[in-house]
Parts: sequence; C-alpha cells; structure tokens
Amino acid sequence: MIWKEEYACGIEEIDNQHKTLLAFVTEFEKAVEGRALWDTVQPLMTRAREFTKFHFAVEESLMQIVDYPHFVAHRAEHQYVLEQLAILEQRILQQEMKEELLPLVHAWLVRHSIESDTHFAVHALGRRGVPGRMGAD
Repeated sequence: MIWKEEYACGIEEIDNQHKTLLAFVTEFEKAVEGRALWDTVQPLMTRAREFTKFHFAVEESLMQIVDYPHFVAHRAEHQYVLEQLAILEQRILQQEMKEELLPLVHAWLVRHSIESDTHFAVHALGRRGVPGRMGAD
C-alpha cells in the first residue's frame, strides 16, 4: 500500500504515524503474498497492534488537549478497531485467516485516516499549539 497525500490529515505527527501504520500493512501484504507462516506473521501483528495502541493514545491525548467535541465517539472507534485486531489475531492463531485480515486493516486505515482523523485535525489545527504539516503552531 502506497501513501497518498490525500491520506494526510494535516497534523505532522499523526500523518507520520499513519505512514508507519501503512508500512505495517505493506509488510503484512508481502507476508500474505509470500505465504508466510505464523512465526513470521505473529511478531508483525504484535508490533502493529502495539504501535496502533500507541498511535491511538497520541491521538486521544491531542483530542483532549484541544477539547475535540467528538472525542467519545472517536475513542469508541479506536476501541472497536483494537477489539477487532485482537479477534483477528486469535483467528489467525487458530487457522489461516491472513487473507481475511489484510482487506480489513487496509480499509480501516484508509477510511480512518481520511475521514475520522481529518475531521479531528480540522478541529485541532484551528486551535493554537497543535503543529501542522507546515510548521504552524
């Protein structure tokens, strides 16, 4: 999966983290295409899940700082994604479900970064103290 500028929400740190998440998706795509075994996929899943938790914590902290009015709904979306990742990780452990996971992660990343995070970024960038892409403070 290739990063497109249309995925950018405008908050540099969030955009950089989205690029890292995209790199995990790309690694996973390669693993699926190469028919990688669980011992290759599982550590990748663990790293991706842990980074996703970190990413969500950063976003949620920024949302609280700028008093984002849709914080509760956005946090609920994050919780749902983490729950789905945990379920899929267990399913992969039990059987070969790698091909099922990839489209879900791919769709979530693109939809979430374009829709939900952009909505949040518009709010955040309208407030002082949140650096954007262009170094606006």
